[in-house]
Amino acid sequence: MSQFADGGIVGSKPYTSSAQYIKKMGPYCKGCHYIPNAKIGKDACPFNALYWHFHVRNRTKLERNPRIGMAYRTWDKMAPEKQQALLETAEMNLD
Repeated sequence: MSQFADGGIVGSKPYTSSAQYIKKMGPYCKGCHYIPNAKIGKDACPFNALYWHFHVRNRTKLERNPRIGMAYRTWDKMAPEKQQALLETAEMNLD
């Protein structure tokens, strides 16, 4: 889920969600074959990798926003192999 189509005119930050948030907010994961806790791979919930894909793709526009700096600090601490795996998983779901 992302509400930043206007580029930040109305909202002060993009609202993006991983599978854990979606699972916590309601019954949306019931009956789904994806694994909400899994971050990479074909059985991983696509929202996990797509969350990172969105932030990486829009980093130059968003990284100075103090409300989402923690996301970029978390990304920067990840091993390059994990970053690559997340981006590949996202691309697999976008194709």
